[in-house]
Amino acid sequence: MSRRRGFALAETELRSFDRSVSLRCHVQRPDRYRLIEALPADVPRITRGAGVSYVAASFANDSVAQDISSFDRILEFDAERGLIKVEAGVPIAVVVRFALSQGWLLPVAPGHPRASVGGCIAADVHGKNPARDGTFRRHVETIELFDPLSGWLKLDRTENGARFAACFAGFGIPGLIATATLRLVPAASGYSLRSVAVAGLREAREVLLAHATAPVLYGWHDGQPGCFGRGVIRFGLESKEPITGKTKRAADLPIAVKPWPVCAWNRGGIAAMNQLIRRRHGPGQTHVGIESALFPLNDARAYYAGFGAEGFVEAQWLLPHARYDEFVASLEAEVARLRPRISLIASKLFDGVAEGFSFDGKGISLAIQIPQPKAKTQAAFIESLTELALIHAGRPNLIKDSSLSAACVQRGIADFSSHRDGLRVFDPNQLQQSELTRRLEL
Repeated sequence: MSRRRGFALAETELRSFDRSVSLRCHVQRPDRYRLIEALPADVPRITRGAGVSYVAASFANDSVAQDISSFDRILEFDAERGLIKVEAGVPIAVVVRFALSQGWLLPVAPGHPRASVGGCIAADVHGKNPARDGTFRRHVETIELFDPLSGWLKLDRTENGARFAACFAGFGIPGLIATATLRLVPAASGYSLRSVAVAGLREAREVLLAHATAPVLYGWHDGQPGCFGRGVIRFGLESKEPITGKTKRAADLPIAVKPWPVCAWNRGGIAAMNQLIRRRHGPGQTHVGIESALFPLNDARAYYAGFGAEGFVEAQWLLPHARYDEFVASLEAEVARLRPRISLIASKLFDGVAEGFSFDGKGISLAIQIPQPKAKTQAAFIESLTELALIHAGRPNLIKDSSLSAACVQRGIADFSSHRDGLRVFDPNQLQQSELTRRLEL
């Protein structure tokens, strides 16, 4: 790490968004492409965008984190065909806002507005209705990538097609993504958001299936014993009515949310939060702008701060329809037995194909957020949840869950070894390494 050949390194503490991992790391912050090239080809590295993934996907203690946040420009826009070329460090909210200003929409965006386009590709993120819009890969036309051995490469579905496919949920292993061309769709004026109350997670599945074509579709549910699964399904329909009056846009969620001194999500705090959400998302219809619907986390500062310094774990599993009801019954029984503190459960409908390590397939996903994951009861529940999901053929979301072990992922991802070997073809010297890729033995 001591060599200097036209590049500079800083040593900085980097932390995952869920606060599970904190490491002193070497960071390169290039603002010219020649500085990306200047890092010696044999130095272990990993690309870092905004650094807002829940897990430590963009750093490791002995890899150089190549921070590409300076590469944040919109390079080209084709207003007739709805194509936009951007640098990979540009925040997803910048792309969404520019597209909306031109009458276009990027259908798939993660909840955090500061996530980089490169990070969205590397994680193959999903948006507000993956059953309708798929994951991020569906909306990417071309990629330009830097490989320390091969140099600069252009990728699409026909030229370097295997490497192009490997970039999605490749977690940076195929190389540093520099630019991407995205395909947009015509935008509506806004969404009419509606809420349907559900008594439990099995009823939630039926409501999600009934509204599968809505551009916005997700559920929020209580995770506490006695009212487990009770919540609402939110769905948004395209509206032709323009947004009237002045609307104040919430500031984007910070890259790092300063935690409160103590964890607010004890049993009383969780109960109060659930009551507030039920009141806010009661029956009726709300007309909102598309940006507000895409980035609800902008209103979640207090929620994330409330986890305190010990942070949280989000375990997200995609359960096939045939096993879903049985899984939910087993999960509810386990919650009643262990009585963990669950801050929320979110549900979504998927109707895709499981490819590589992407979080996709056909079924219902449940994202379960758990405060203070190292506490005895909490840790026991996470372990039990993982085993239940695996028994019921659940597929894990690798980019969300910092509690996953390599052994669990190998059980949860069919043909794990062949997918891993297919990724490492593009990195034969295993130069691209993060804490995530090492923990999962990718």
